[in-house]
Amino acid sequence: MQSVRNAFMNYEELLQQYNIRPTAVRLLILKGIADFAAPFSLEDLYIFLDTIDRSTVFRTLVVFEEQHLLHSFEDGSGKKKYCFHHSASAVSTGTAHDACRHVHATCRVCGRTMCVTTQEIPIVPLPEGFEVENVNYVVTGVCASCKQR
Repeated sequence: MQSVRNAFMNYEELLQQYNIRPTAVRLLILKGIADFAAPFSLEDLYIFLDTIDRSTVFRTLVVFEEQHLLHSFEDGSGKKKYCFHHSASAVSTGTAHDACRHVHATCRVCGRTMCVTTQEIPIVPLPEGFEVENVNYVVTGVCASCKQR
């Protein structure tokens, strides 16, 4: 997410690039999302943005995901997690949905999930005519911090 944050300090421009109308609330939520260094849940974002009601945060996440600014995945914690698409070429060409094929690593001790953008999920040959809607690859284990404890 760091690359997205650095590349787009103009959040209004970023929303427009993804065909999302940049309302004041959406801009505030996007700025809050950019402050997360790792994937986050609806609950994480709601707590962080304590002045915006939960349903508004949820509806905004839905819009951001529908427009492929964010993607979501299940990390085994029982909570849906969200993060930015990581491919710079995807951001510039508007094909972020196709480019979001990175691995997620989740610590079973602390529950933290990290994007592993250096490893892509391989393309799997699928039956003819099958339209992919989501690809999810989560590795669970124990993070370095929890191993040291």
